[in-house]
Amino acid sequence: MTNKQDFSKEVLAGYLDHAVLDPSFTRTQLKDNIMIGVDYGCKSVCVNPDAIEIAKDCIQGSHTLLCVVCDFPFGSSHTQSKLVQAQAIIDQGDIFEIDMVANYGKIKGGEYDDVIDEIKQMSQLCHQNHVGLKVIVETDALTQEEIKQAVRCCILGQADFIKTSTGYFKGEHNVGASLEVIDLIMKEAQGKIKVKASGCVRSKERLIDLINLGIDRAGVGCSSTKKILDEAYE
Repeated sequence: MTNKQDFSKEVLAGYLDHAVLDPSFTRTQLKDNIMIGVDYGCKSVCVNPDAIEIAKDCIQGSHTLLCVVCDFPFGSSHTQSKLVQAQAIIDQGDIFEIDMVANYGKIKGGEYDDVIDEIKQMSQLCHQNHVGLKVIVETDALTQEEIKQAVRCCILGQADFIKTSTGYFKGEHNVGASLEVIDLIMKEAQGKIKVKASGCVRSKERLIDLINLGIDRAGVGCSSTKKILDEAYE
């Protein structure tokens, strides 16, 4: 386990996808909130498709990359719709990664072949265009066994990452990227896929605990980035 003192502000920022996904944001609010992630040197800013051009302007000349969500936040569109949206995102250029929401109702229903097929089609599209694919499985909606199955689906579908949450699920069970959930995913993944912890990551302590469990990335709402990274200097 890494000592907490070993994590500088810059190191922690390198784990963060700074999410600016509020659909009510105006153009000015989008720019202002995206710039928070850029100014702190986050790994990427994660935006909705209609904010791509704004985000590209904001990250120009920085080391921060561009991540875009697909079929967000429900994941229940037809596979062909997801592929069309992903292609439209990719066609904008300079896309680092796409975060697609899986059809987690099908995961709950045991329709694993359909889930795997959809992920595989998306991963093939992304990879042939040199874009990474993260798959959001909405772990708060799943049982422990369903989470394990979701990990297997993402591995077999050849996604680059499995991601826990959209942050928009409003069920009775809202723990997001808890240590227990991430530990379960890491044990099931066995190093075969990267893990993005997203949901309820709002402090430096939680972020470092997740890093020590082995995550490769964390999704953080734009209201939490400054708090987390400023804590790194305290």
